[in-house]
Amino acid sequence: MIKILQISMLLIALIFTPFLAIAHGSDHSQEGKKWSLKNNTQVLEAHYISFSDELVYLKDSKSNAILKFPITDFSMEDQLLILRQSEMSEKINLHHSKVIHLEATSTTKKISKAKAAIALVVLLLMFVSIALYFSFSKIRKPAIVSLFCSFFVFAIIACSAEEEELPEELVTVTPPAPPETDTDTSTDTNTSTVSDTTTDTSTDSNTNDESSSSEESSAIESIKKHFEEFTGVTITNDEDFFYINSYSWPEHSMGVGITSWQEQVPIPQNYTGSNSWVIPLNPKKAQTPLSTEDHLLKGALAVAINGVPIFNVYNNRGENAYEIGELDNWGGHFGRGDDYHYHLIPTHLEEIVGTDQPLAYALDGYPVYGYTEETLDEAFGYEDSNGNYRYHANTASPYFMPYVVGEITLDPDSTAPEDQIYPQPVQNPIRPSNNFKPVNGAAVTAFTQTGTNAFSFEYTVSGKKYYVNYSWDDNCKFTYTYVDENGGTTNLPTYGAITDSSQNIEVYTNVSFCQDVNLGEATYTNSTDDTNSSTNNTDEDLTTETGDTTTDSSATGFSATSENSNFTLSSSAIDSSGALLDAYKCEQKVNGVEKSIPMSWSNIPAGTGKIAISIHGYPNPSETNSYLTLWDIDPSVTEIAYGGANDGDWFIGPNKDGAGLSYTSPCSPNGATSTYYMTIYALSETPPSLLAKSASEHIEIDYLTLIGYFDEVTILDKVELEYIATSL
Repeated sequence: MIKILQISMLLIALIFTPFLAIAHGSDHSQEGKKWSLKNNTQVLEAHYISFSDELVYLKDSKSNAILKFPITDFSMEDQLLILRQSEMSEKINLHHSKVIHLEATSTTKKISKAKAAIALVVLLLMFVSIALYFSFSKIRKPAIVSLFCSFFVFAIIACSAEEEELPEELVTVTPPAPPETDTDTSTDTNTSTVSDTTTDTSTDSNTNDESSSSEESSAIESIKKHFEEFTGVTITNDEDFFYINSYSWPEHSMGVGITSWQEQVPIPQNYTGSNSWVIPLNPKKAQTPLSTEDHLLKGALAVAINGVPIFNVYNNRGENAYEIGELDNWGGHFGRGDDYHYHLIPTHLEEIVGTDQPLAYALDGYPVYGYTEETLDEAFGYEDSNGNYRYHANTASPYFMPYVVGEITLDPDSTAPEDQIYPQPVQNPIRPSNNFKPVNGAAVTAFTQTGTNAFSFEYTVSGKKYYVNYSWDDNCKFTYTYVDENGGTTNLPTYGAITDSSQNIEVYTNVSFCQDVNLGEATYTNSTDDTNSSTNNTDEDLTTETGDTTTDSSATGFSATSENSNFTLSSSAIDSSGALLDAYKCEQKVNGVEKSIPMSWSNIPAGTGKIAISIHGYPNPSETNSYLTLWDIDPSVTEIAYGGANDGDWFIGPNKDGAGLSYTSPCSPNGATSTYYMTIYALSETPPSLLAKSASEHIEIDYLTLIGYFDEVTILDKVELEYIATSL
């Protein structure tokens, strides 16, 4: 009996020992998959667990830690694998997929495949033992022993199911940041427990796939990038619209090339805040496109990426503005609101942003591009490969947007054809322009910035040049001066711009302009190049040292300020580079008198009794020329207007030739450039000896004679403004 029991147990041991060895040896022996992460130079080896709420759960092959990553951190191949695995898991409801949920218990029990196989063999042996017991009476006792031993082994296997502990922590691992670059790509690598519901799993958006951003956020960021090349433009937005804020002041030249000029000149406009351009973020096509030949002859159809609006190519009289010569070389001109705007798509901006970027956005929300070889519809547009509509420039009349295809609202206070899209910003005109008319034969030939908030507008009629010189001060006083190329003021071809034909100077005050526009922000290029070009200008420090003074173009016209105080001397006739404008050269004498250069000054030193002024030059080291000499000027006087040197309550010295009491304008030989010095003196009083001589002999008092008397008094301060003049 004992021998039979021993043989049975030995037989069972021989049968089950290999299986037990296999069962023990297979624990944790499987290798995990190697996962590729986008922003990690290392490869992660781990087992896939599940995919839920855009997070992928993995079990680290080495530490058994449960890791989670955003699916966007994986390579595209691994993302597809994860999605397929997740789909399979959902279909067959695998048991191990339940383990990764946060509500899972801390431990679970399972029987390995090897032990399950042993259990099946033991169970089979048990059935065999029972069968032998009832079939053969002679071997009942061995059968009972075999059955008992089999049951004992089966019980051991059933009770020895392996416990696999899940880690107490669910580790949130964010891949290490890539090598340092100029941009901040750092990520949060802190861990958090399962119970922590505020775990930060965010990463730098630059390292995530573009699909992780919402469409709306992506759209507005893309729109903002199209405008970022131009510093004078800002973009804001809400859920439905984006807003273009600008002063409608381009960084290229203006006016040059117009052959049908209607007397307007430009000033900046306040298209900001509540007066900005409103563009829908999600444009929709209208049921019926609206013809721009029969509608919208007033106001803008689009806004360029430099902040300048684009009006209908048809003007408010229904004429094609381009074909009748109203537009400059950049496709724009000046309106009755004293505003600059385009009437064509500014394709020259492609030189800055490229040919694949929009040049404007229409007020219906669709982008506007330059020329294309694509087949265009009746509105000069088409749908791109993504199904997005876009307008384009066309070489055929009317050159852009014959129709508005998007949904718009018309201004309820306007009627066709002079209706307009609502809402639109309003302009801030300075001069009443109802009586302005086209100047026959006029061609705009130059537009020059002569200082901060000071400009000279040049046009030519029958070969003769005329100028509108205008500026404004910090009190919003606008001064417009009209002259011909010789400084003359009669027979000016202005046709209504001057309300009183007996004068050539007009002054307007517009307080709202000062409130609306930051006067220091208007920048402009003085280029008169008649080709289509754009130049990005930034405010530059034009300050240069000139003897004991500092020349500064930040004041009206060209200015110089004393080093000892803020005593300042200025002239609107000198441009920002320190060159005299052509309009003030070679003045024609009237009754032996030339019109003097305009001058102004400010911040006169306290205690000043009288002021003296001189304009002089040095044609050679041993010679001094006097062009204007004034003295005994009361300190209450702060300016001498153009041509006013002979009209004040002060004394005036001789012109350069000593032939009369007058000013002498620069008129050098052809091609020559000369340097001039305009100097103002703040004196304690007029020298007594000079006063005595002034009564009868002031024809002899030139610059050198004037300063020779200053030893008798105190010079409280002086300012010297140096400038140049090149012959016409």
